[in-house]
Amino acid sequence: MPSVIALLEVREARAREELDSWLEMLREAKVQAEAARQRLEHARIAREEVARTFAEGAAADRDGDGVSPAPAVAVEPVAGPTPAGPVLREGYDARPPVWQPGLEAYALSGAYRQVFETALAASGPVTVQELTRALGRDAARLNAVEKVRHRAYALQARGWPVRERGLFTPAAGPGARGGTPASAGALSPASVSG
Repeated sequence: MPSVIALLEVREARAREELDSWLEMLREAKVQAEAARQRLEHARIAREEVARTFAEGAAADRDGDGVSPAPAVAVEPVAGPTPAGPVLREGYDARPPVWQPGLEAYALSGAYRQVFETALAASGPVTVQELTRALGRDAARLNAVEKVRHRAYALQARGWPVRERGLFTPAAGPGARGGTPASAGALSPASVSG
């Protein structure tokens, strides 16, 4: 009977861990959606302002005051590392970008980069507790483990490592095991909603 209870406790702990990770992904998705909504609103306002300015300039040309609108200037995108995601609160690391070919660990910031590089340096798949110890944190403290778990799950949601049965394996960058692309086996928000 005690072994059945122990198995059920393990099952409950895993279910709680899975629920917590999904709730964290949901919170992050809400933040990302709000940031996208704000970007859309800023783009809409900018477009309307530019259209209004051109319309006023065209009307002035028709009226014959000789003032023509300023010529449009093409803006070239700046090449360089892809910036990390938005910072949710001051003093916190920027959210990791979604992995894509060509991105390396330098695109990550702070603890996200430490967690990924630690998983990358490991000789095989690692647990969150092993990552916590490798980062020099006390794996006996639940808070320390949960901070590392949060970052590992956030990285996994964006395709950096792959998580299988609670073990993390790097899936992106030059040190990918077996040369698998980041999306192989990674859970993406598109695959969750579809």
